[in-house]
Amino acid sequence: MKNVKKILGVAMLLGLAAAYLSADESTKRYLNHVGKQVPYLPYRYFI
Repeated sequence: MKNVKKILGVAMLLGLAAAYLSADESTKRYLNHVGKQVPYLPYRYFI
């Protein structure tokens, strides 16, 4: 079971990398912008 999770994790990472590399420039810019905001997302909703 542990090996299956590891294989699925690697396959998912490879799939995400392939999707990113095949995306157009506009989508890459959007993903880069969202990626830079990820560390701050949880704190935006605390009031």
